[in-house]
Amino acid sequence: MSRANKPEENLPGEGTMRALLERLTQGELGIDEAQEMLVRMLYEHGEDFLLDIHRHSRTGFPEVIFARGKSIDQIREIVRSFLEKNGKAFVSLADEKTIEVLKETFPHARTAQAGSLAVFAAGGQPEKDLGIVGVITAGTADTPFAKECALLLEEIGAEVIRAFDFGVSGLHRPFLGVRTTRDADVLVVFAGMDGILPTMIASLTDKPVIAVPTPVGYGLGGEGDTALRTMLQSCIPGLVVLNIGNSVGAAAAAMRVLKAVRRRRNE
Repeated sequence: MSRANKPEENLPGEGTMRALLERLTQGELGIDEAQEMLVRMLYEHGEDFLLDIHRHSRTGFPEVIFARGKSIDQIREIVRSFLEKNGKAFVSLADEKTIEVLKETFPHARTAQAGSLAVFAAGGQPEKDLGIVGVITAGTADTPFAKECALLLEEIGAEVIRAFDFGVSGLHRPFLGVRTTRDADVLVVFAGMDGILPTMIASLTDKPVIAVPTPVGYGLGGEGDTALRTMLQSCIPGLVVLNIGNSVGAAAAAMRVLKAVRRRRNE
């Protein structure tokens, strides 16, 4: 697997950093000059952006480009920087016009899209060696958020088991969802409406459960507020709850669980 797909455990450029610190302690560099060199070593500069290109190496999860509010030109230059430095760029909350422009700009990049998330990669598919995540939805309307989460997880090296439309409108369905994802190390559950599915799932399994409310529902509270409040008031201890529609945060949380599981298994 390439460095872009599987980051090293240590920070990049450690030898260069050590040399810089030695020059600082020996008086060859001033503090201001050393600070500027260190920042340039860790970040990619643009006219109006500062990219954390080594975040994946530090945390195991890449920086995701937040497209909303940025111009197409800004997004294009940021994607170019990530492709050149890391071989992969993730773009979140991008509209179809932006994604089409990026595909035209980078025609040789492998592209994948789910919901409002797009991935542009210089290499092939990553190995699925990080662990297994079960991604469950209460209804079909929740699946765009779940698919974004699943795509992110697969692109950083996780295997994903999808179990969509297993909500509590039929009481037997959550049991089927748990059974479908029985081989997973961690579960991510997306639900709108009354938001009760994560509590149901967490009451049926000892696996870590990450709950994500979605802006799906009718009338008052139908934009995810009711689902979020239900999840926060869950009577099941240990249920982890994220903000409304936060598929990126859910993937990052699941990744941290997988990393911890893998470290323990390798001990």
